[in-house]
Amino acid sequence: MNYPQSHLRQIIAIIIGAAWADGSLQPTEVSYLQKLLSQYHLQEDSELQSLLAAPVPLAITEELIATYLPDSTATERQKLLVDIGTLLIADDVVSPQEHQLLDDYYTLMAEIPPLPEPGPTLVATVGQQVRKGLKAILSKIHP
Repeated sequence: MNYPQSHLRQIIAIIIGAAWADGSLQPTEVSYLQKLLSQYHLQEDSELQSLLAAPVPLAITEELIATYLPDSTATERQKLLVDIGTLLIADDVVSPQEHQLLDDYYTLMAEIPPLPEPGPTLVATVGQQVRKGLKAILSKIHP
């Protein structure tokens, strides 16, 4: 997982909520989530631990996703979807509730346009064009 640090807690909360979509956490899901928390040094985060401790209502997970979408790019959304999918298949079973969560996610994605992908800044783009122009001029002056 490679997300902007500013979105990390929010993303992990979404993934934890997705794990609860079928109403329970399987040992493989708990293991995956604990590794995720450990990987990002969030195992002591009380809010995330509280999400692990008791079932997260599907409406809360959908609210988390809806809050995340306006501030994410298409690439970030796809990464999150892959991470949710990885979690959901960790126990080798995708329940109807888990499948519904993925369907809801796709629906929300269609309704909320993504942020533009980061690209070269205006200054860098203009600078590149100026350098190309200067090289072209210099090559005609000094062949």
